[in-house]
Amino acid sequence: MKQRLAGQIGTNHLAPLFFSGVNTLASVVFQLGVMYKLGIGARSDLYYASIVMPLTMFTLAFGALNNVLIPMFVQARAKTDDCEATALWNCLLGTFGGGALLLVAFYYPIVWVFPRLFHKLTWIDLRQVGGVVVVYSVYQILFSAGCVKNCYLFAQERPVSAQLSAFWGWLLSLVMLVRLHSGAQLSDIPMCLVWGNVLALVIPNFGKGVFRYQRGLFWTQMTSLRDRNLPLIGGGAPGKIEPLFDGVLASFCPEGSLTIYYFFSRVMLNVVTVTFAGYMQPAQKALADLGDAQGGAALRRGTRHVAVWSTLVSLALVAIGCGGAITVYSVGIRSIQRYVQYIADDWLTFLLLMGYVVGMVVYVAYSNTLNIMREERRCMWASLAVFPVGLLCKFIGAYLYKLPGLALGTSVSWLMLGGAMVLAFSWRLRTGRPASGGGELLNVGA
Repeated sequence: MKQRLAGQIGTNHLAPLFFSGVNTLASVVFQLGVMYKLGIGARSDLYYASIVMPLTMFTLAFGALNNVLIPMFVQARAKTDDCEATALWNCLLGTFGGGALLLVAFYYPIVWVFPRLFHKLTWIDLRQVGGVVVVYSVYQILFSAGCVKNCYLFAQERPVSAQLSAFWGWLLSLVMLVRLHSGAQLSDIPMCLVWGNVLALVIPNFGKGVFRYQRGLFWTQMTSLRDRNLPLIGGGAPGKIEPLFDGVLASFCPEGSLTIYYFFSRVMLNVVTVTFAGYMQPAQKALADLGDAQGGAALRRGTRHVAVWSTLVSLALVAIGCGGAITVYSVGIRSIQRYVQYIADDWLTFLLLMGYVVGMVVYVAYSNTLNIMREERRCMWASLAVFPVGLLCKFIGAYLYKLPGLALGTSVSWLMLGGAMVLAFSWRLRTGRPASGGGELLNVGA
């Protein structure tokens, strides 16, 4: 079993893994650049508070696209090539249309509720907040459309093309951020992301035969996408809503806390993303095959193996990142040292978030296997059952110990969530029903 799983990561996965790591590093560098331009204080807190609500809204609505689109495209291709190309254009149209509707429907409610949620930011500038909400929402719409395009390329077995599109987009975003004046409007920062995603989306790497469209399939395909998405949206809702609660709680801590917490939590999420793209996705293919051939016992052993090794890989990546930060600090460039020192002052918060990484990896590993077994609803109910308890841990931690307490509460919350997935999986195996549908959901992710 171990040999089979390890064999899934051969030389054919090295290029996608490399570019996935490069793109993730670019994301971290962009966040560091934002902190460099704004400083770490009230202004950066206002920026991150302004993006947290549109981030929550759009990831909740479109965050499951990566989970369902690849099998949807593969199944459409099994019918006809025209059907697969039609699914691509319909999903892009649905994403643009749905995103625009979300922005129109929720812009004024977001602007109205913002000062009530983040009233600790006493110098709130609602005009700037509104600008950030609009531009960042446009970025999220383009990012979701880019996910549709990348899933199509993955279904075409062209992962490097997908990663390269994202790479050129990040490169443009970083260049624009470097050229940005430190006193610019806050909305100019997400505008860098908008243009980067425009570039990634329009790069002509779809391949031959894509410019075809079969009429009469739009509502059928959108209904299929809805039915696939809803259980995953429900199950993933706690994780998607979590940044909003964290942002509100962090805003009550000393100035700059919201910025630091957002940065640390995104770094942890990025680590899990790299592990998922480089190891967990290939391993899930092997698990799906095992589920069809050997049933529950093999899935139990294989999932435990994936969870353990994914945790070790993730912690190793964190260690490498810390080593890189220490190296950068030791270079002696004063402007860099100053901002590294801001982050280093909160090293305890970073350390306490380690449980967040471990809990999320275990959660993803076991929820993926449940989804392979077509038990999306069981995964959803397990997540929803743990969410209120985890939220209570966050409130208590933030109240007693400020930012480190919030980090500890987050770790405890995700460790409980990972444990709930293990229990749900074990309970599912005890029911004695055979696993089925292994080949249909191979790309469920973080």
